[in-house]
Amino acid sequence: MRLIITLFIIVLANSSFGQDCYSKYRKAFTERGALEVMDSTYEGVIIAVREGHETNCFMGKVSVKSGKVVLDNFYVELEDESYENLGPKFKNLKPVEIKDGISQIIIDKRDDLYNVIFLDHLKPKKKGFKKAPDFDLD
Repeated sequence: MRLIITLFIIVLANSSFGQDCYSKYRKAFTERGALEVMDSTYEGVIIAVREGHETNCFMGKVSVKSGKVVLDNFYVELEDESYENLGPKFKNLKPVEIKDGISQIIIDKRDDLYNVIFLDHLKPKKKGFKKAPDFDLD
């Protein structure tokens, strides 16, 4: 019985508290939706990198042309606020589509997975109903 309770707690912890950064962003965009990403160069995007079972999110800069992320102009921000172009690391440089504020999966030569998250395009939370004050008719 103790084993079952322990397993239940582990599963519960992994399902809600153990979400990686990409999963959290994906959930927010799925629930709230996104504004259209127009053609431009965007600084301050999130670049999610999934290497095996590990996911990390970094700040970056990308260009969008014809509604797609241009991979030869794909930069991750370094700690000194300069940028490194990741384009040469990708298997191909075919532009990828953006759906609901997040790019399609991009694969590098080591089979790591990348997504660009346009956080500035996340729609705001919907406002809830305002409750009426309590009133006593007596």
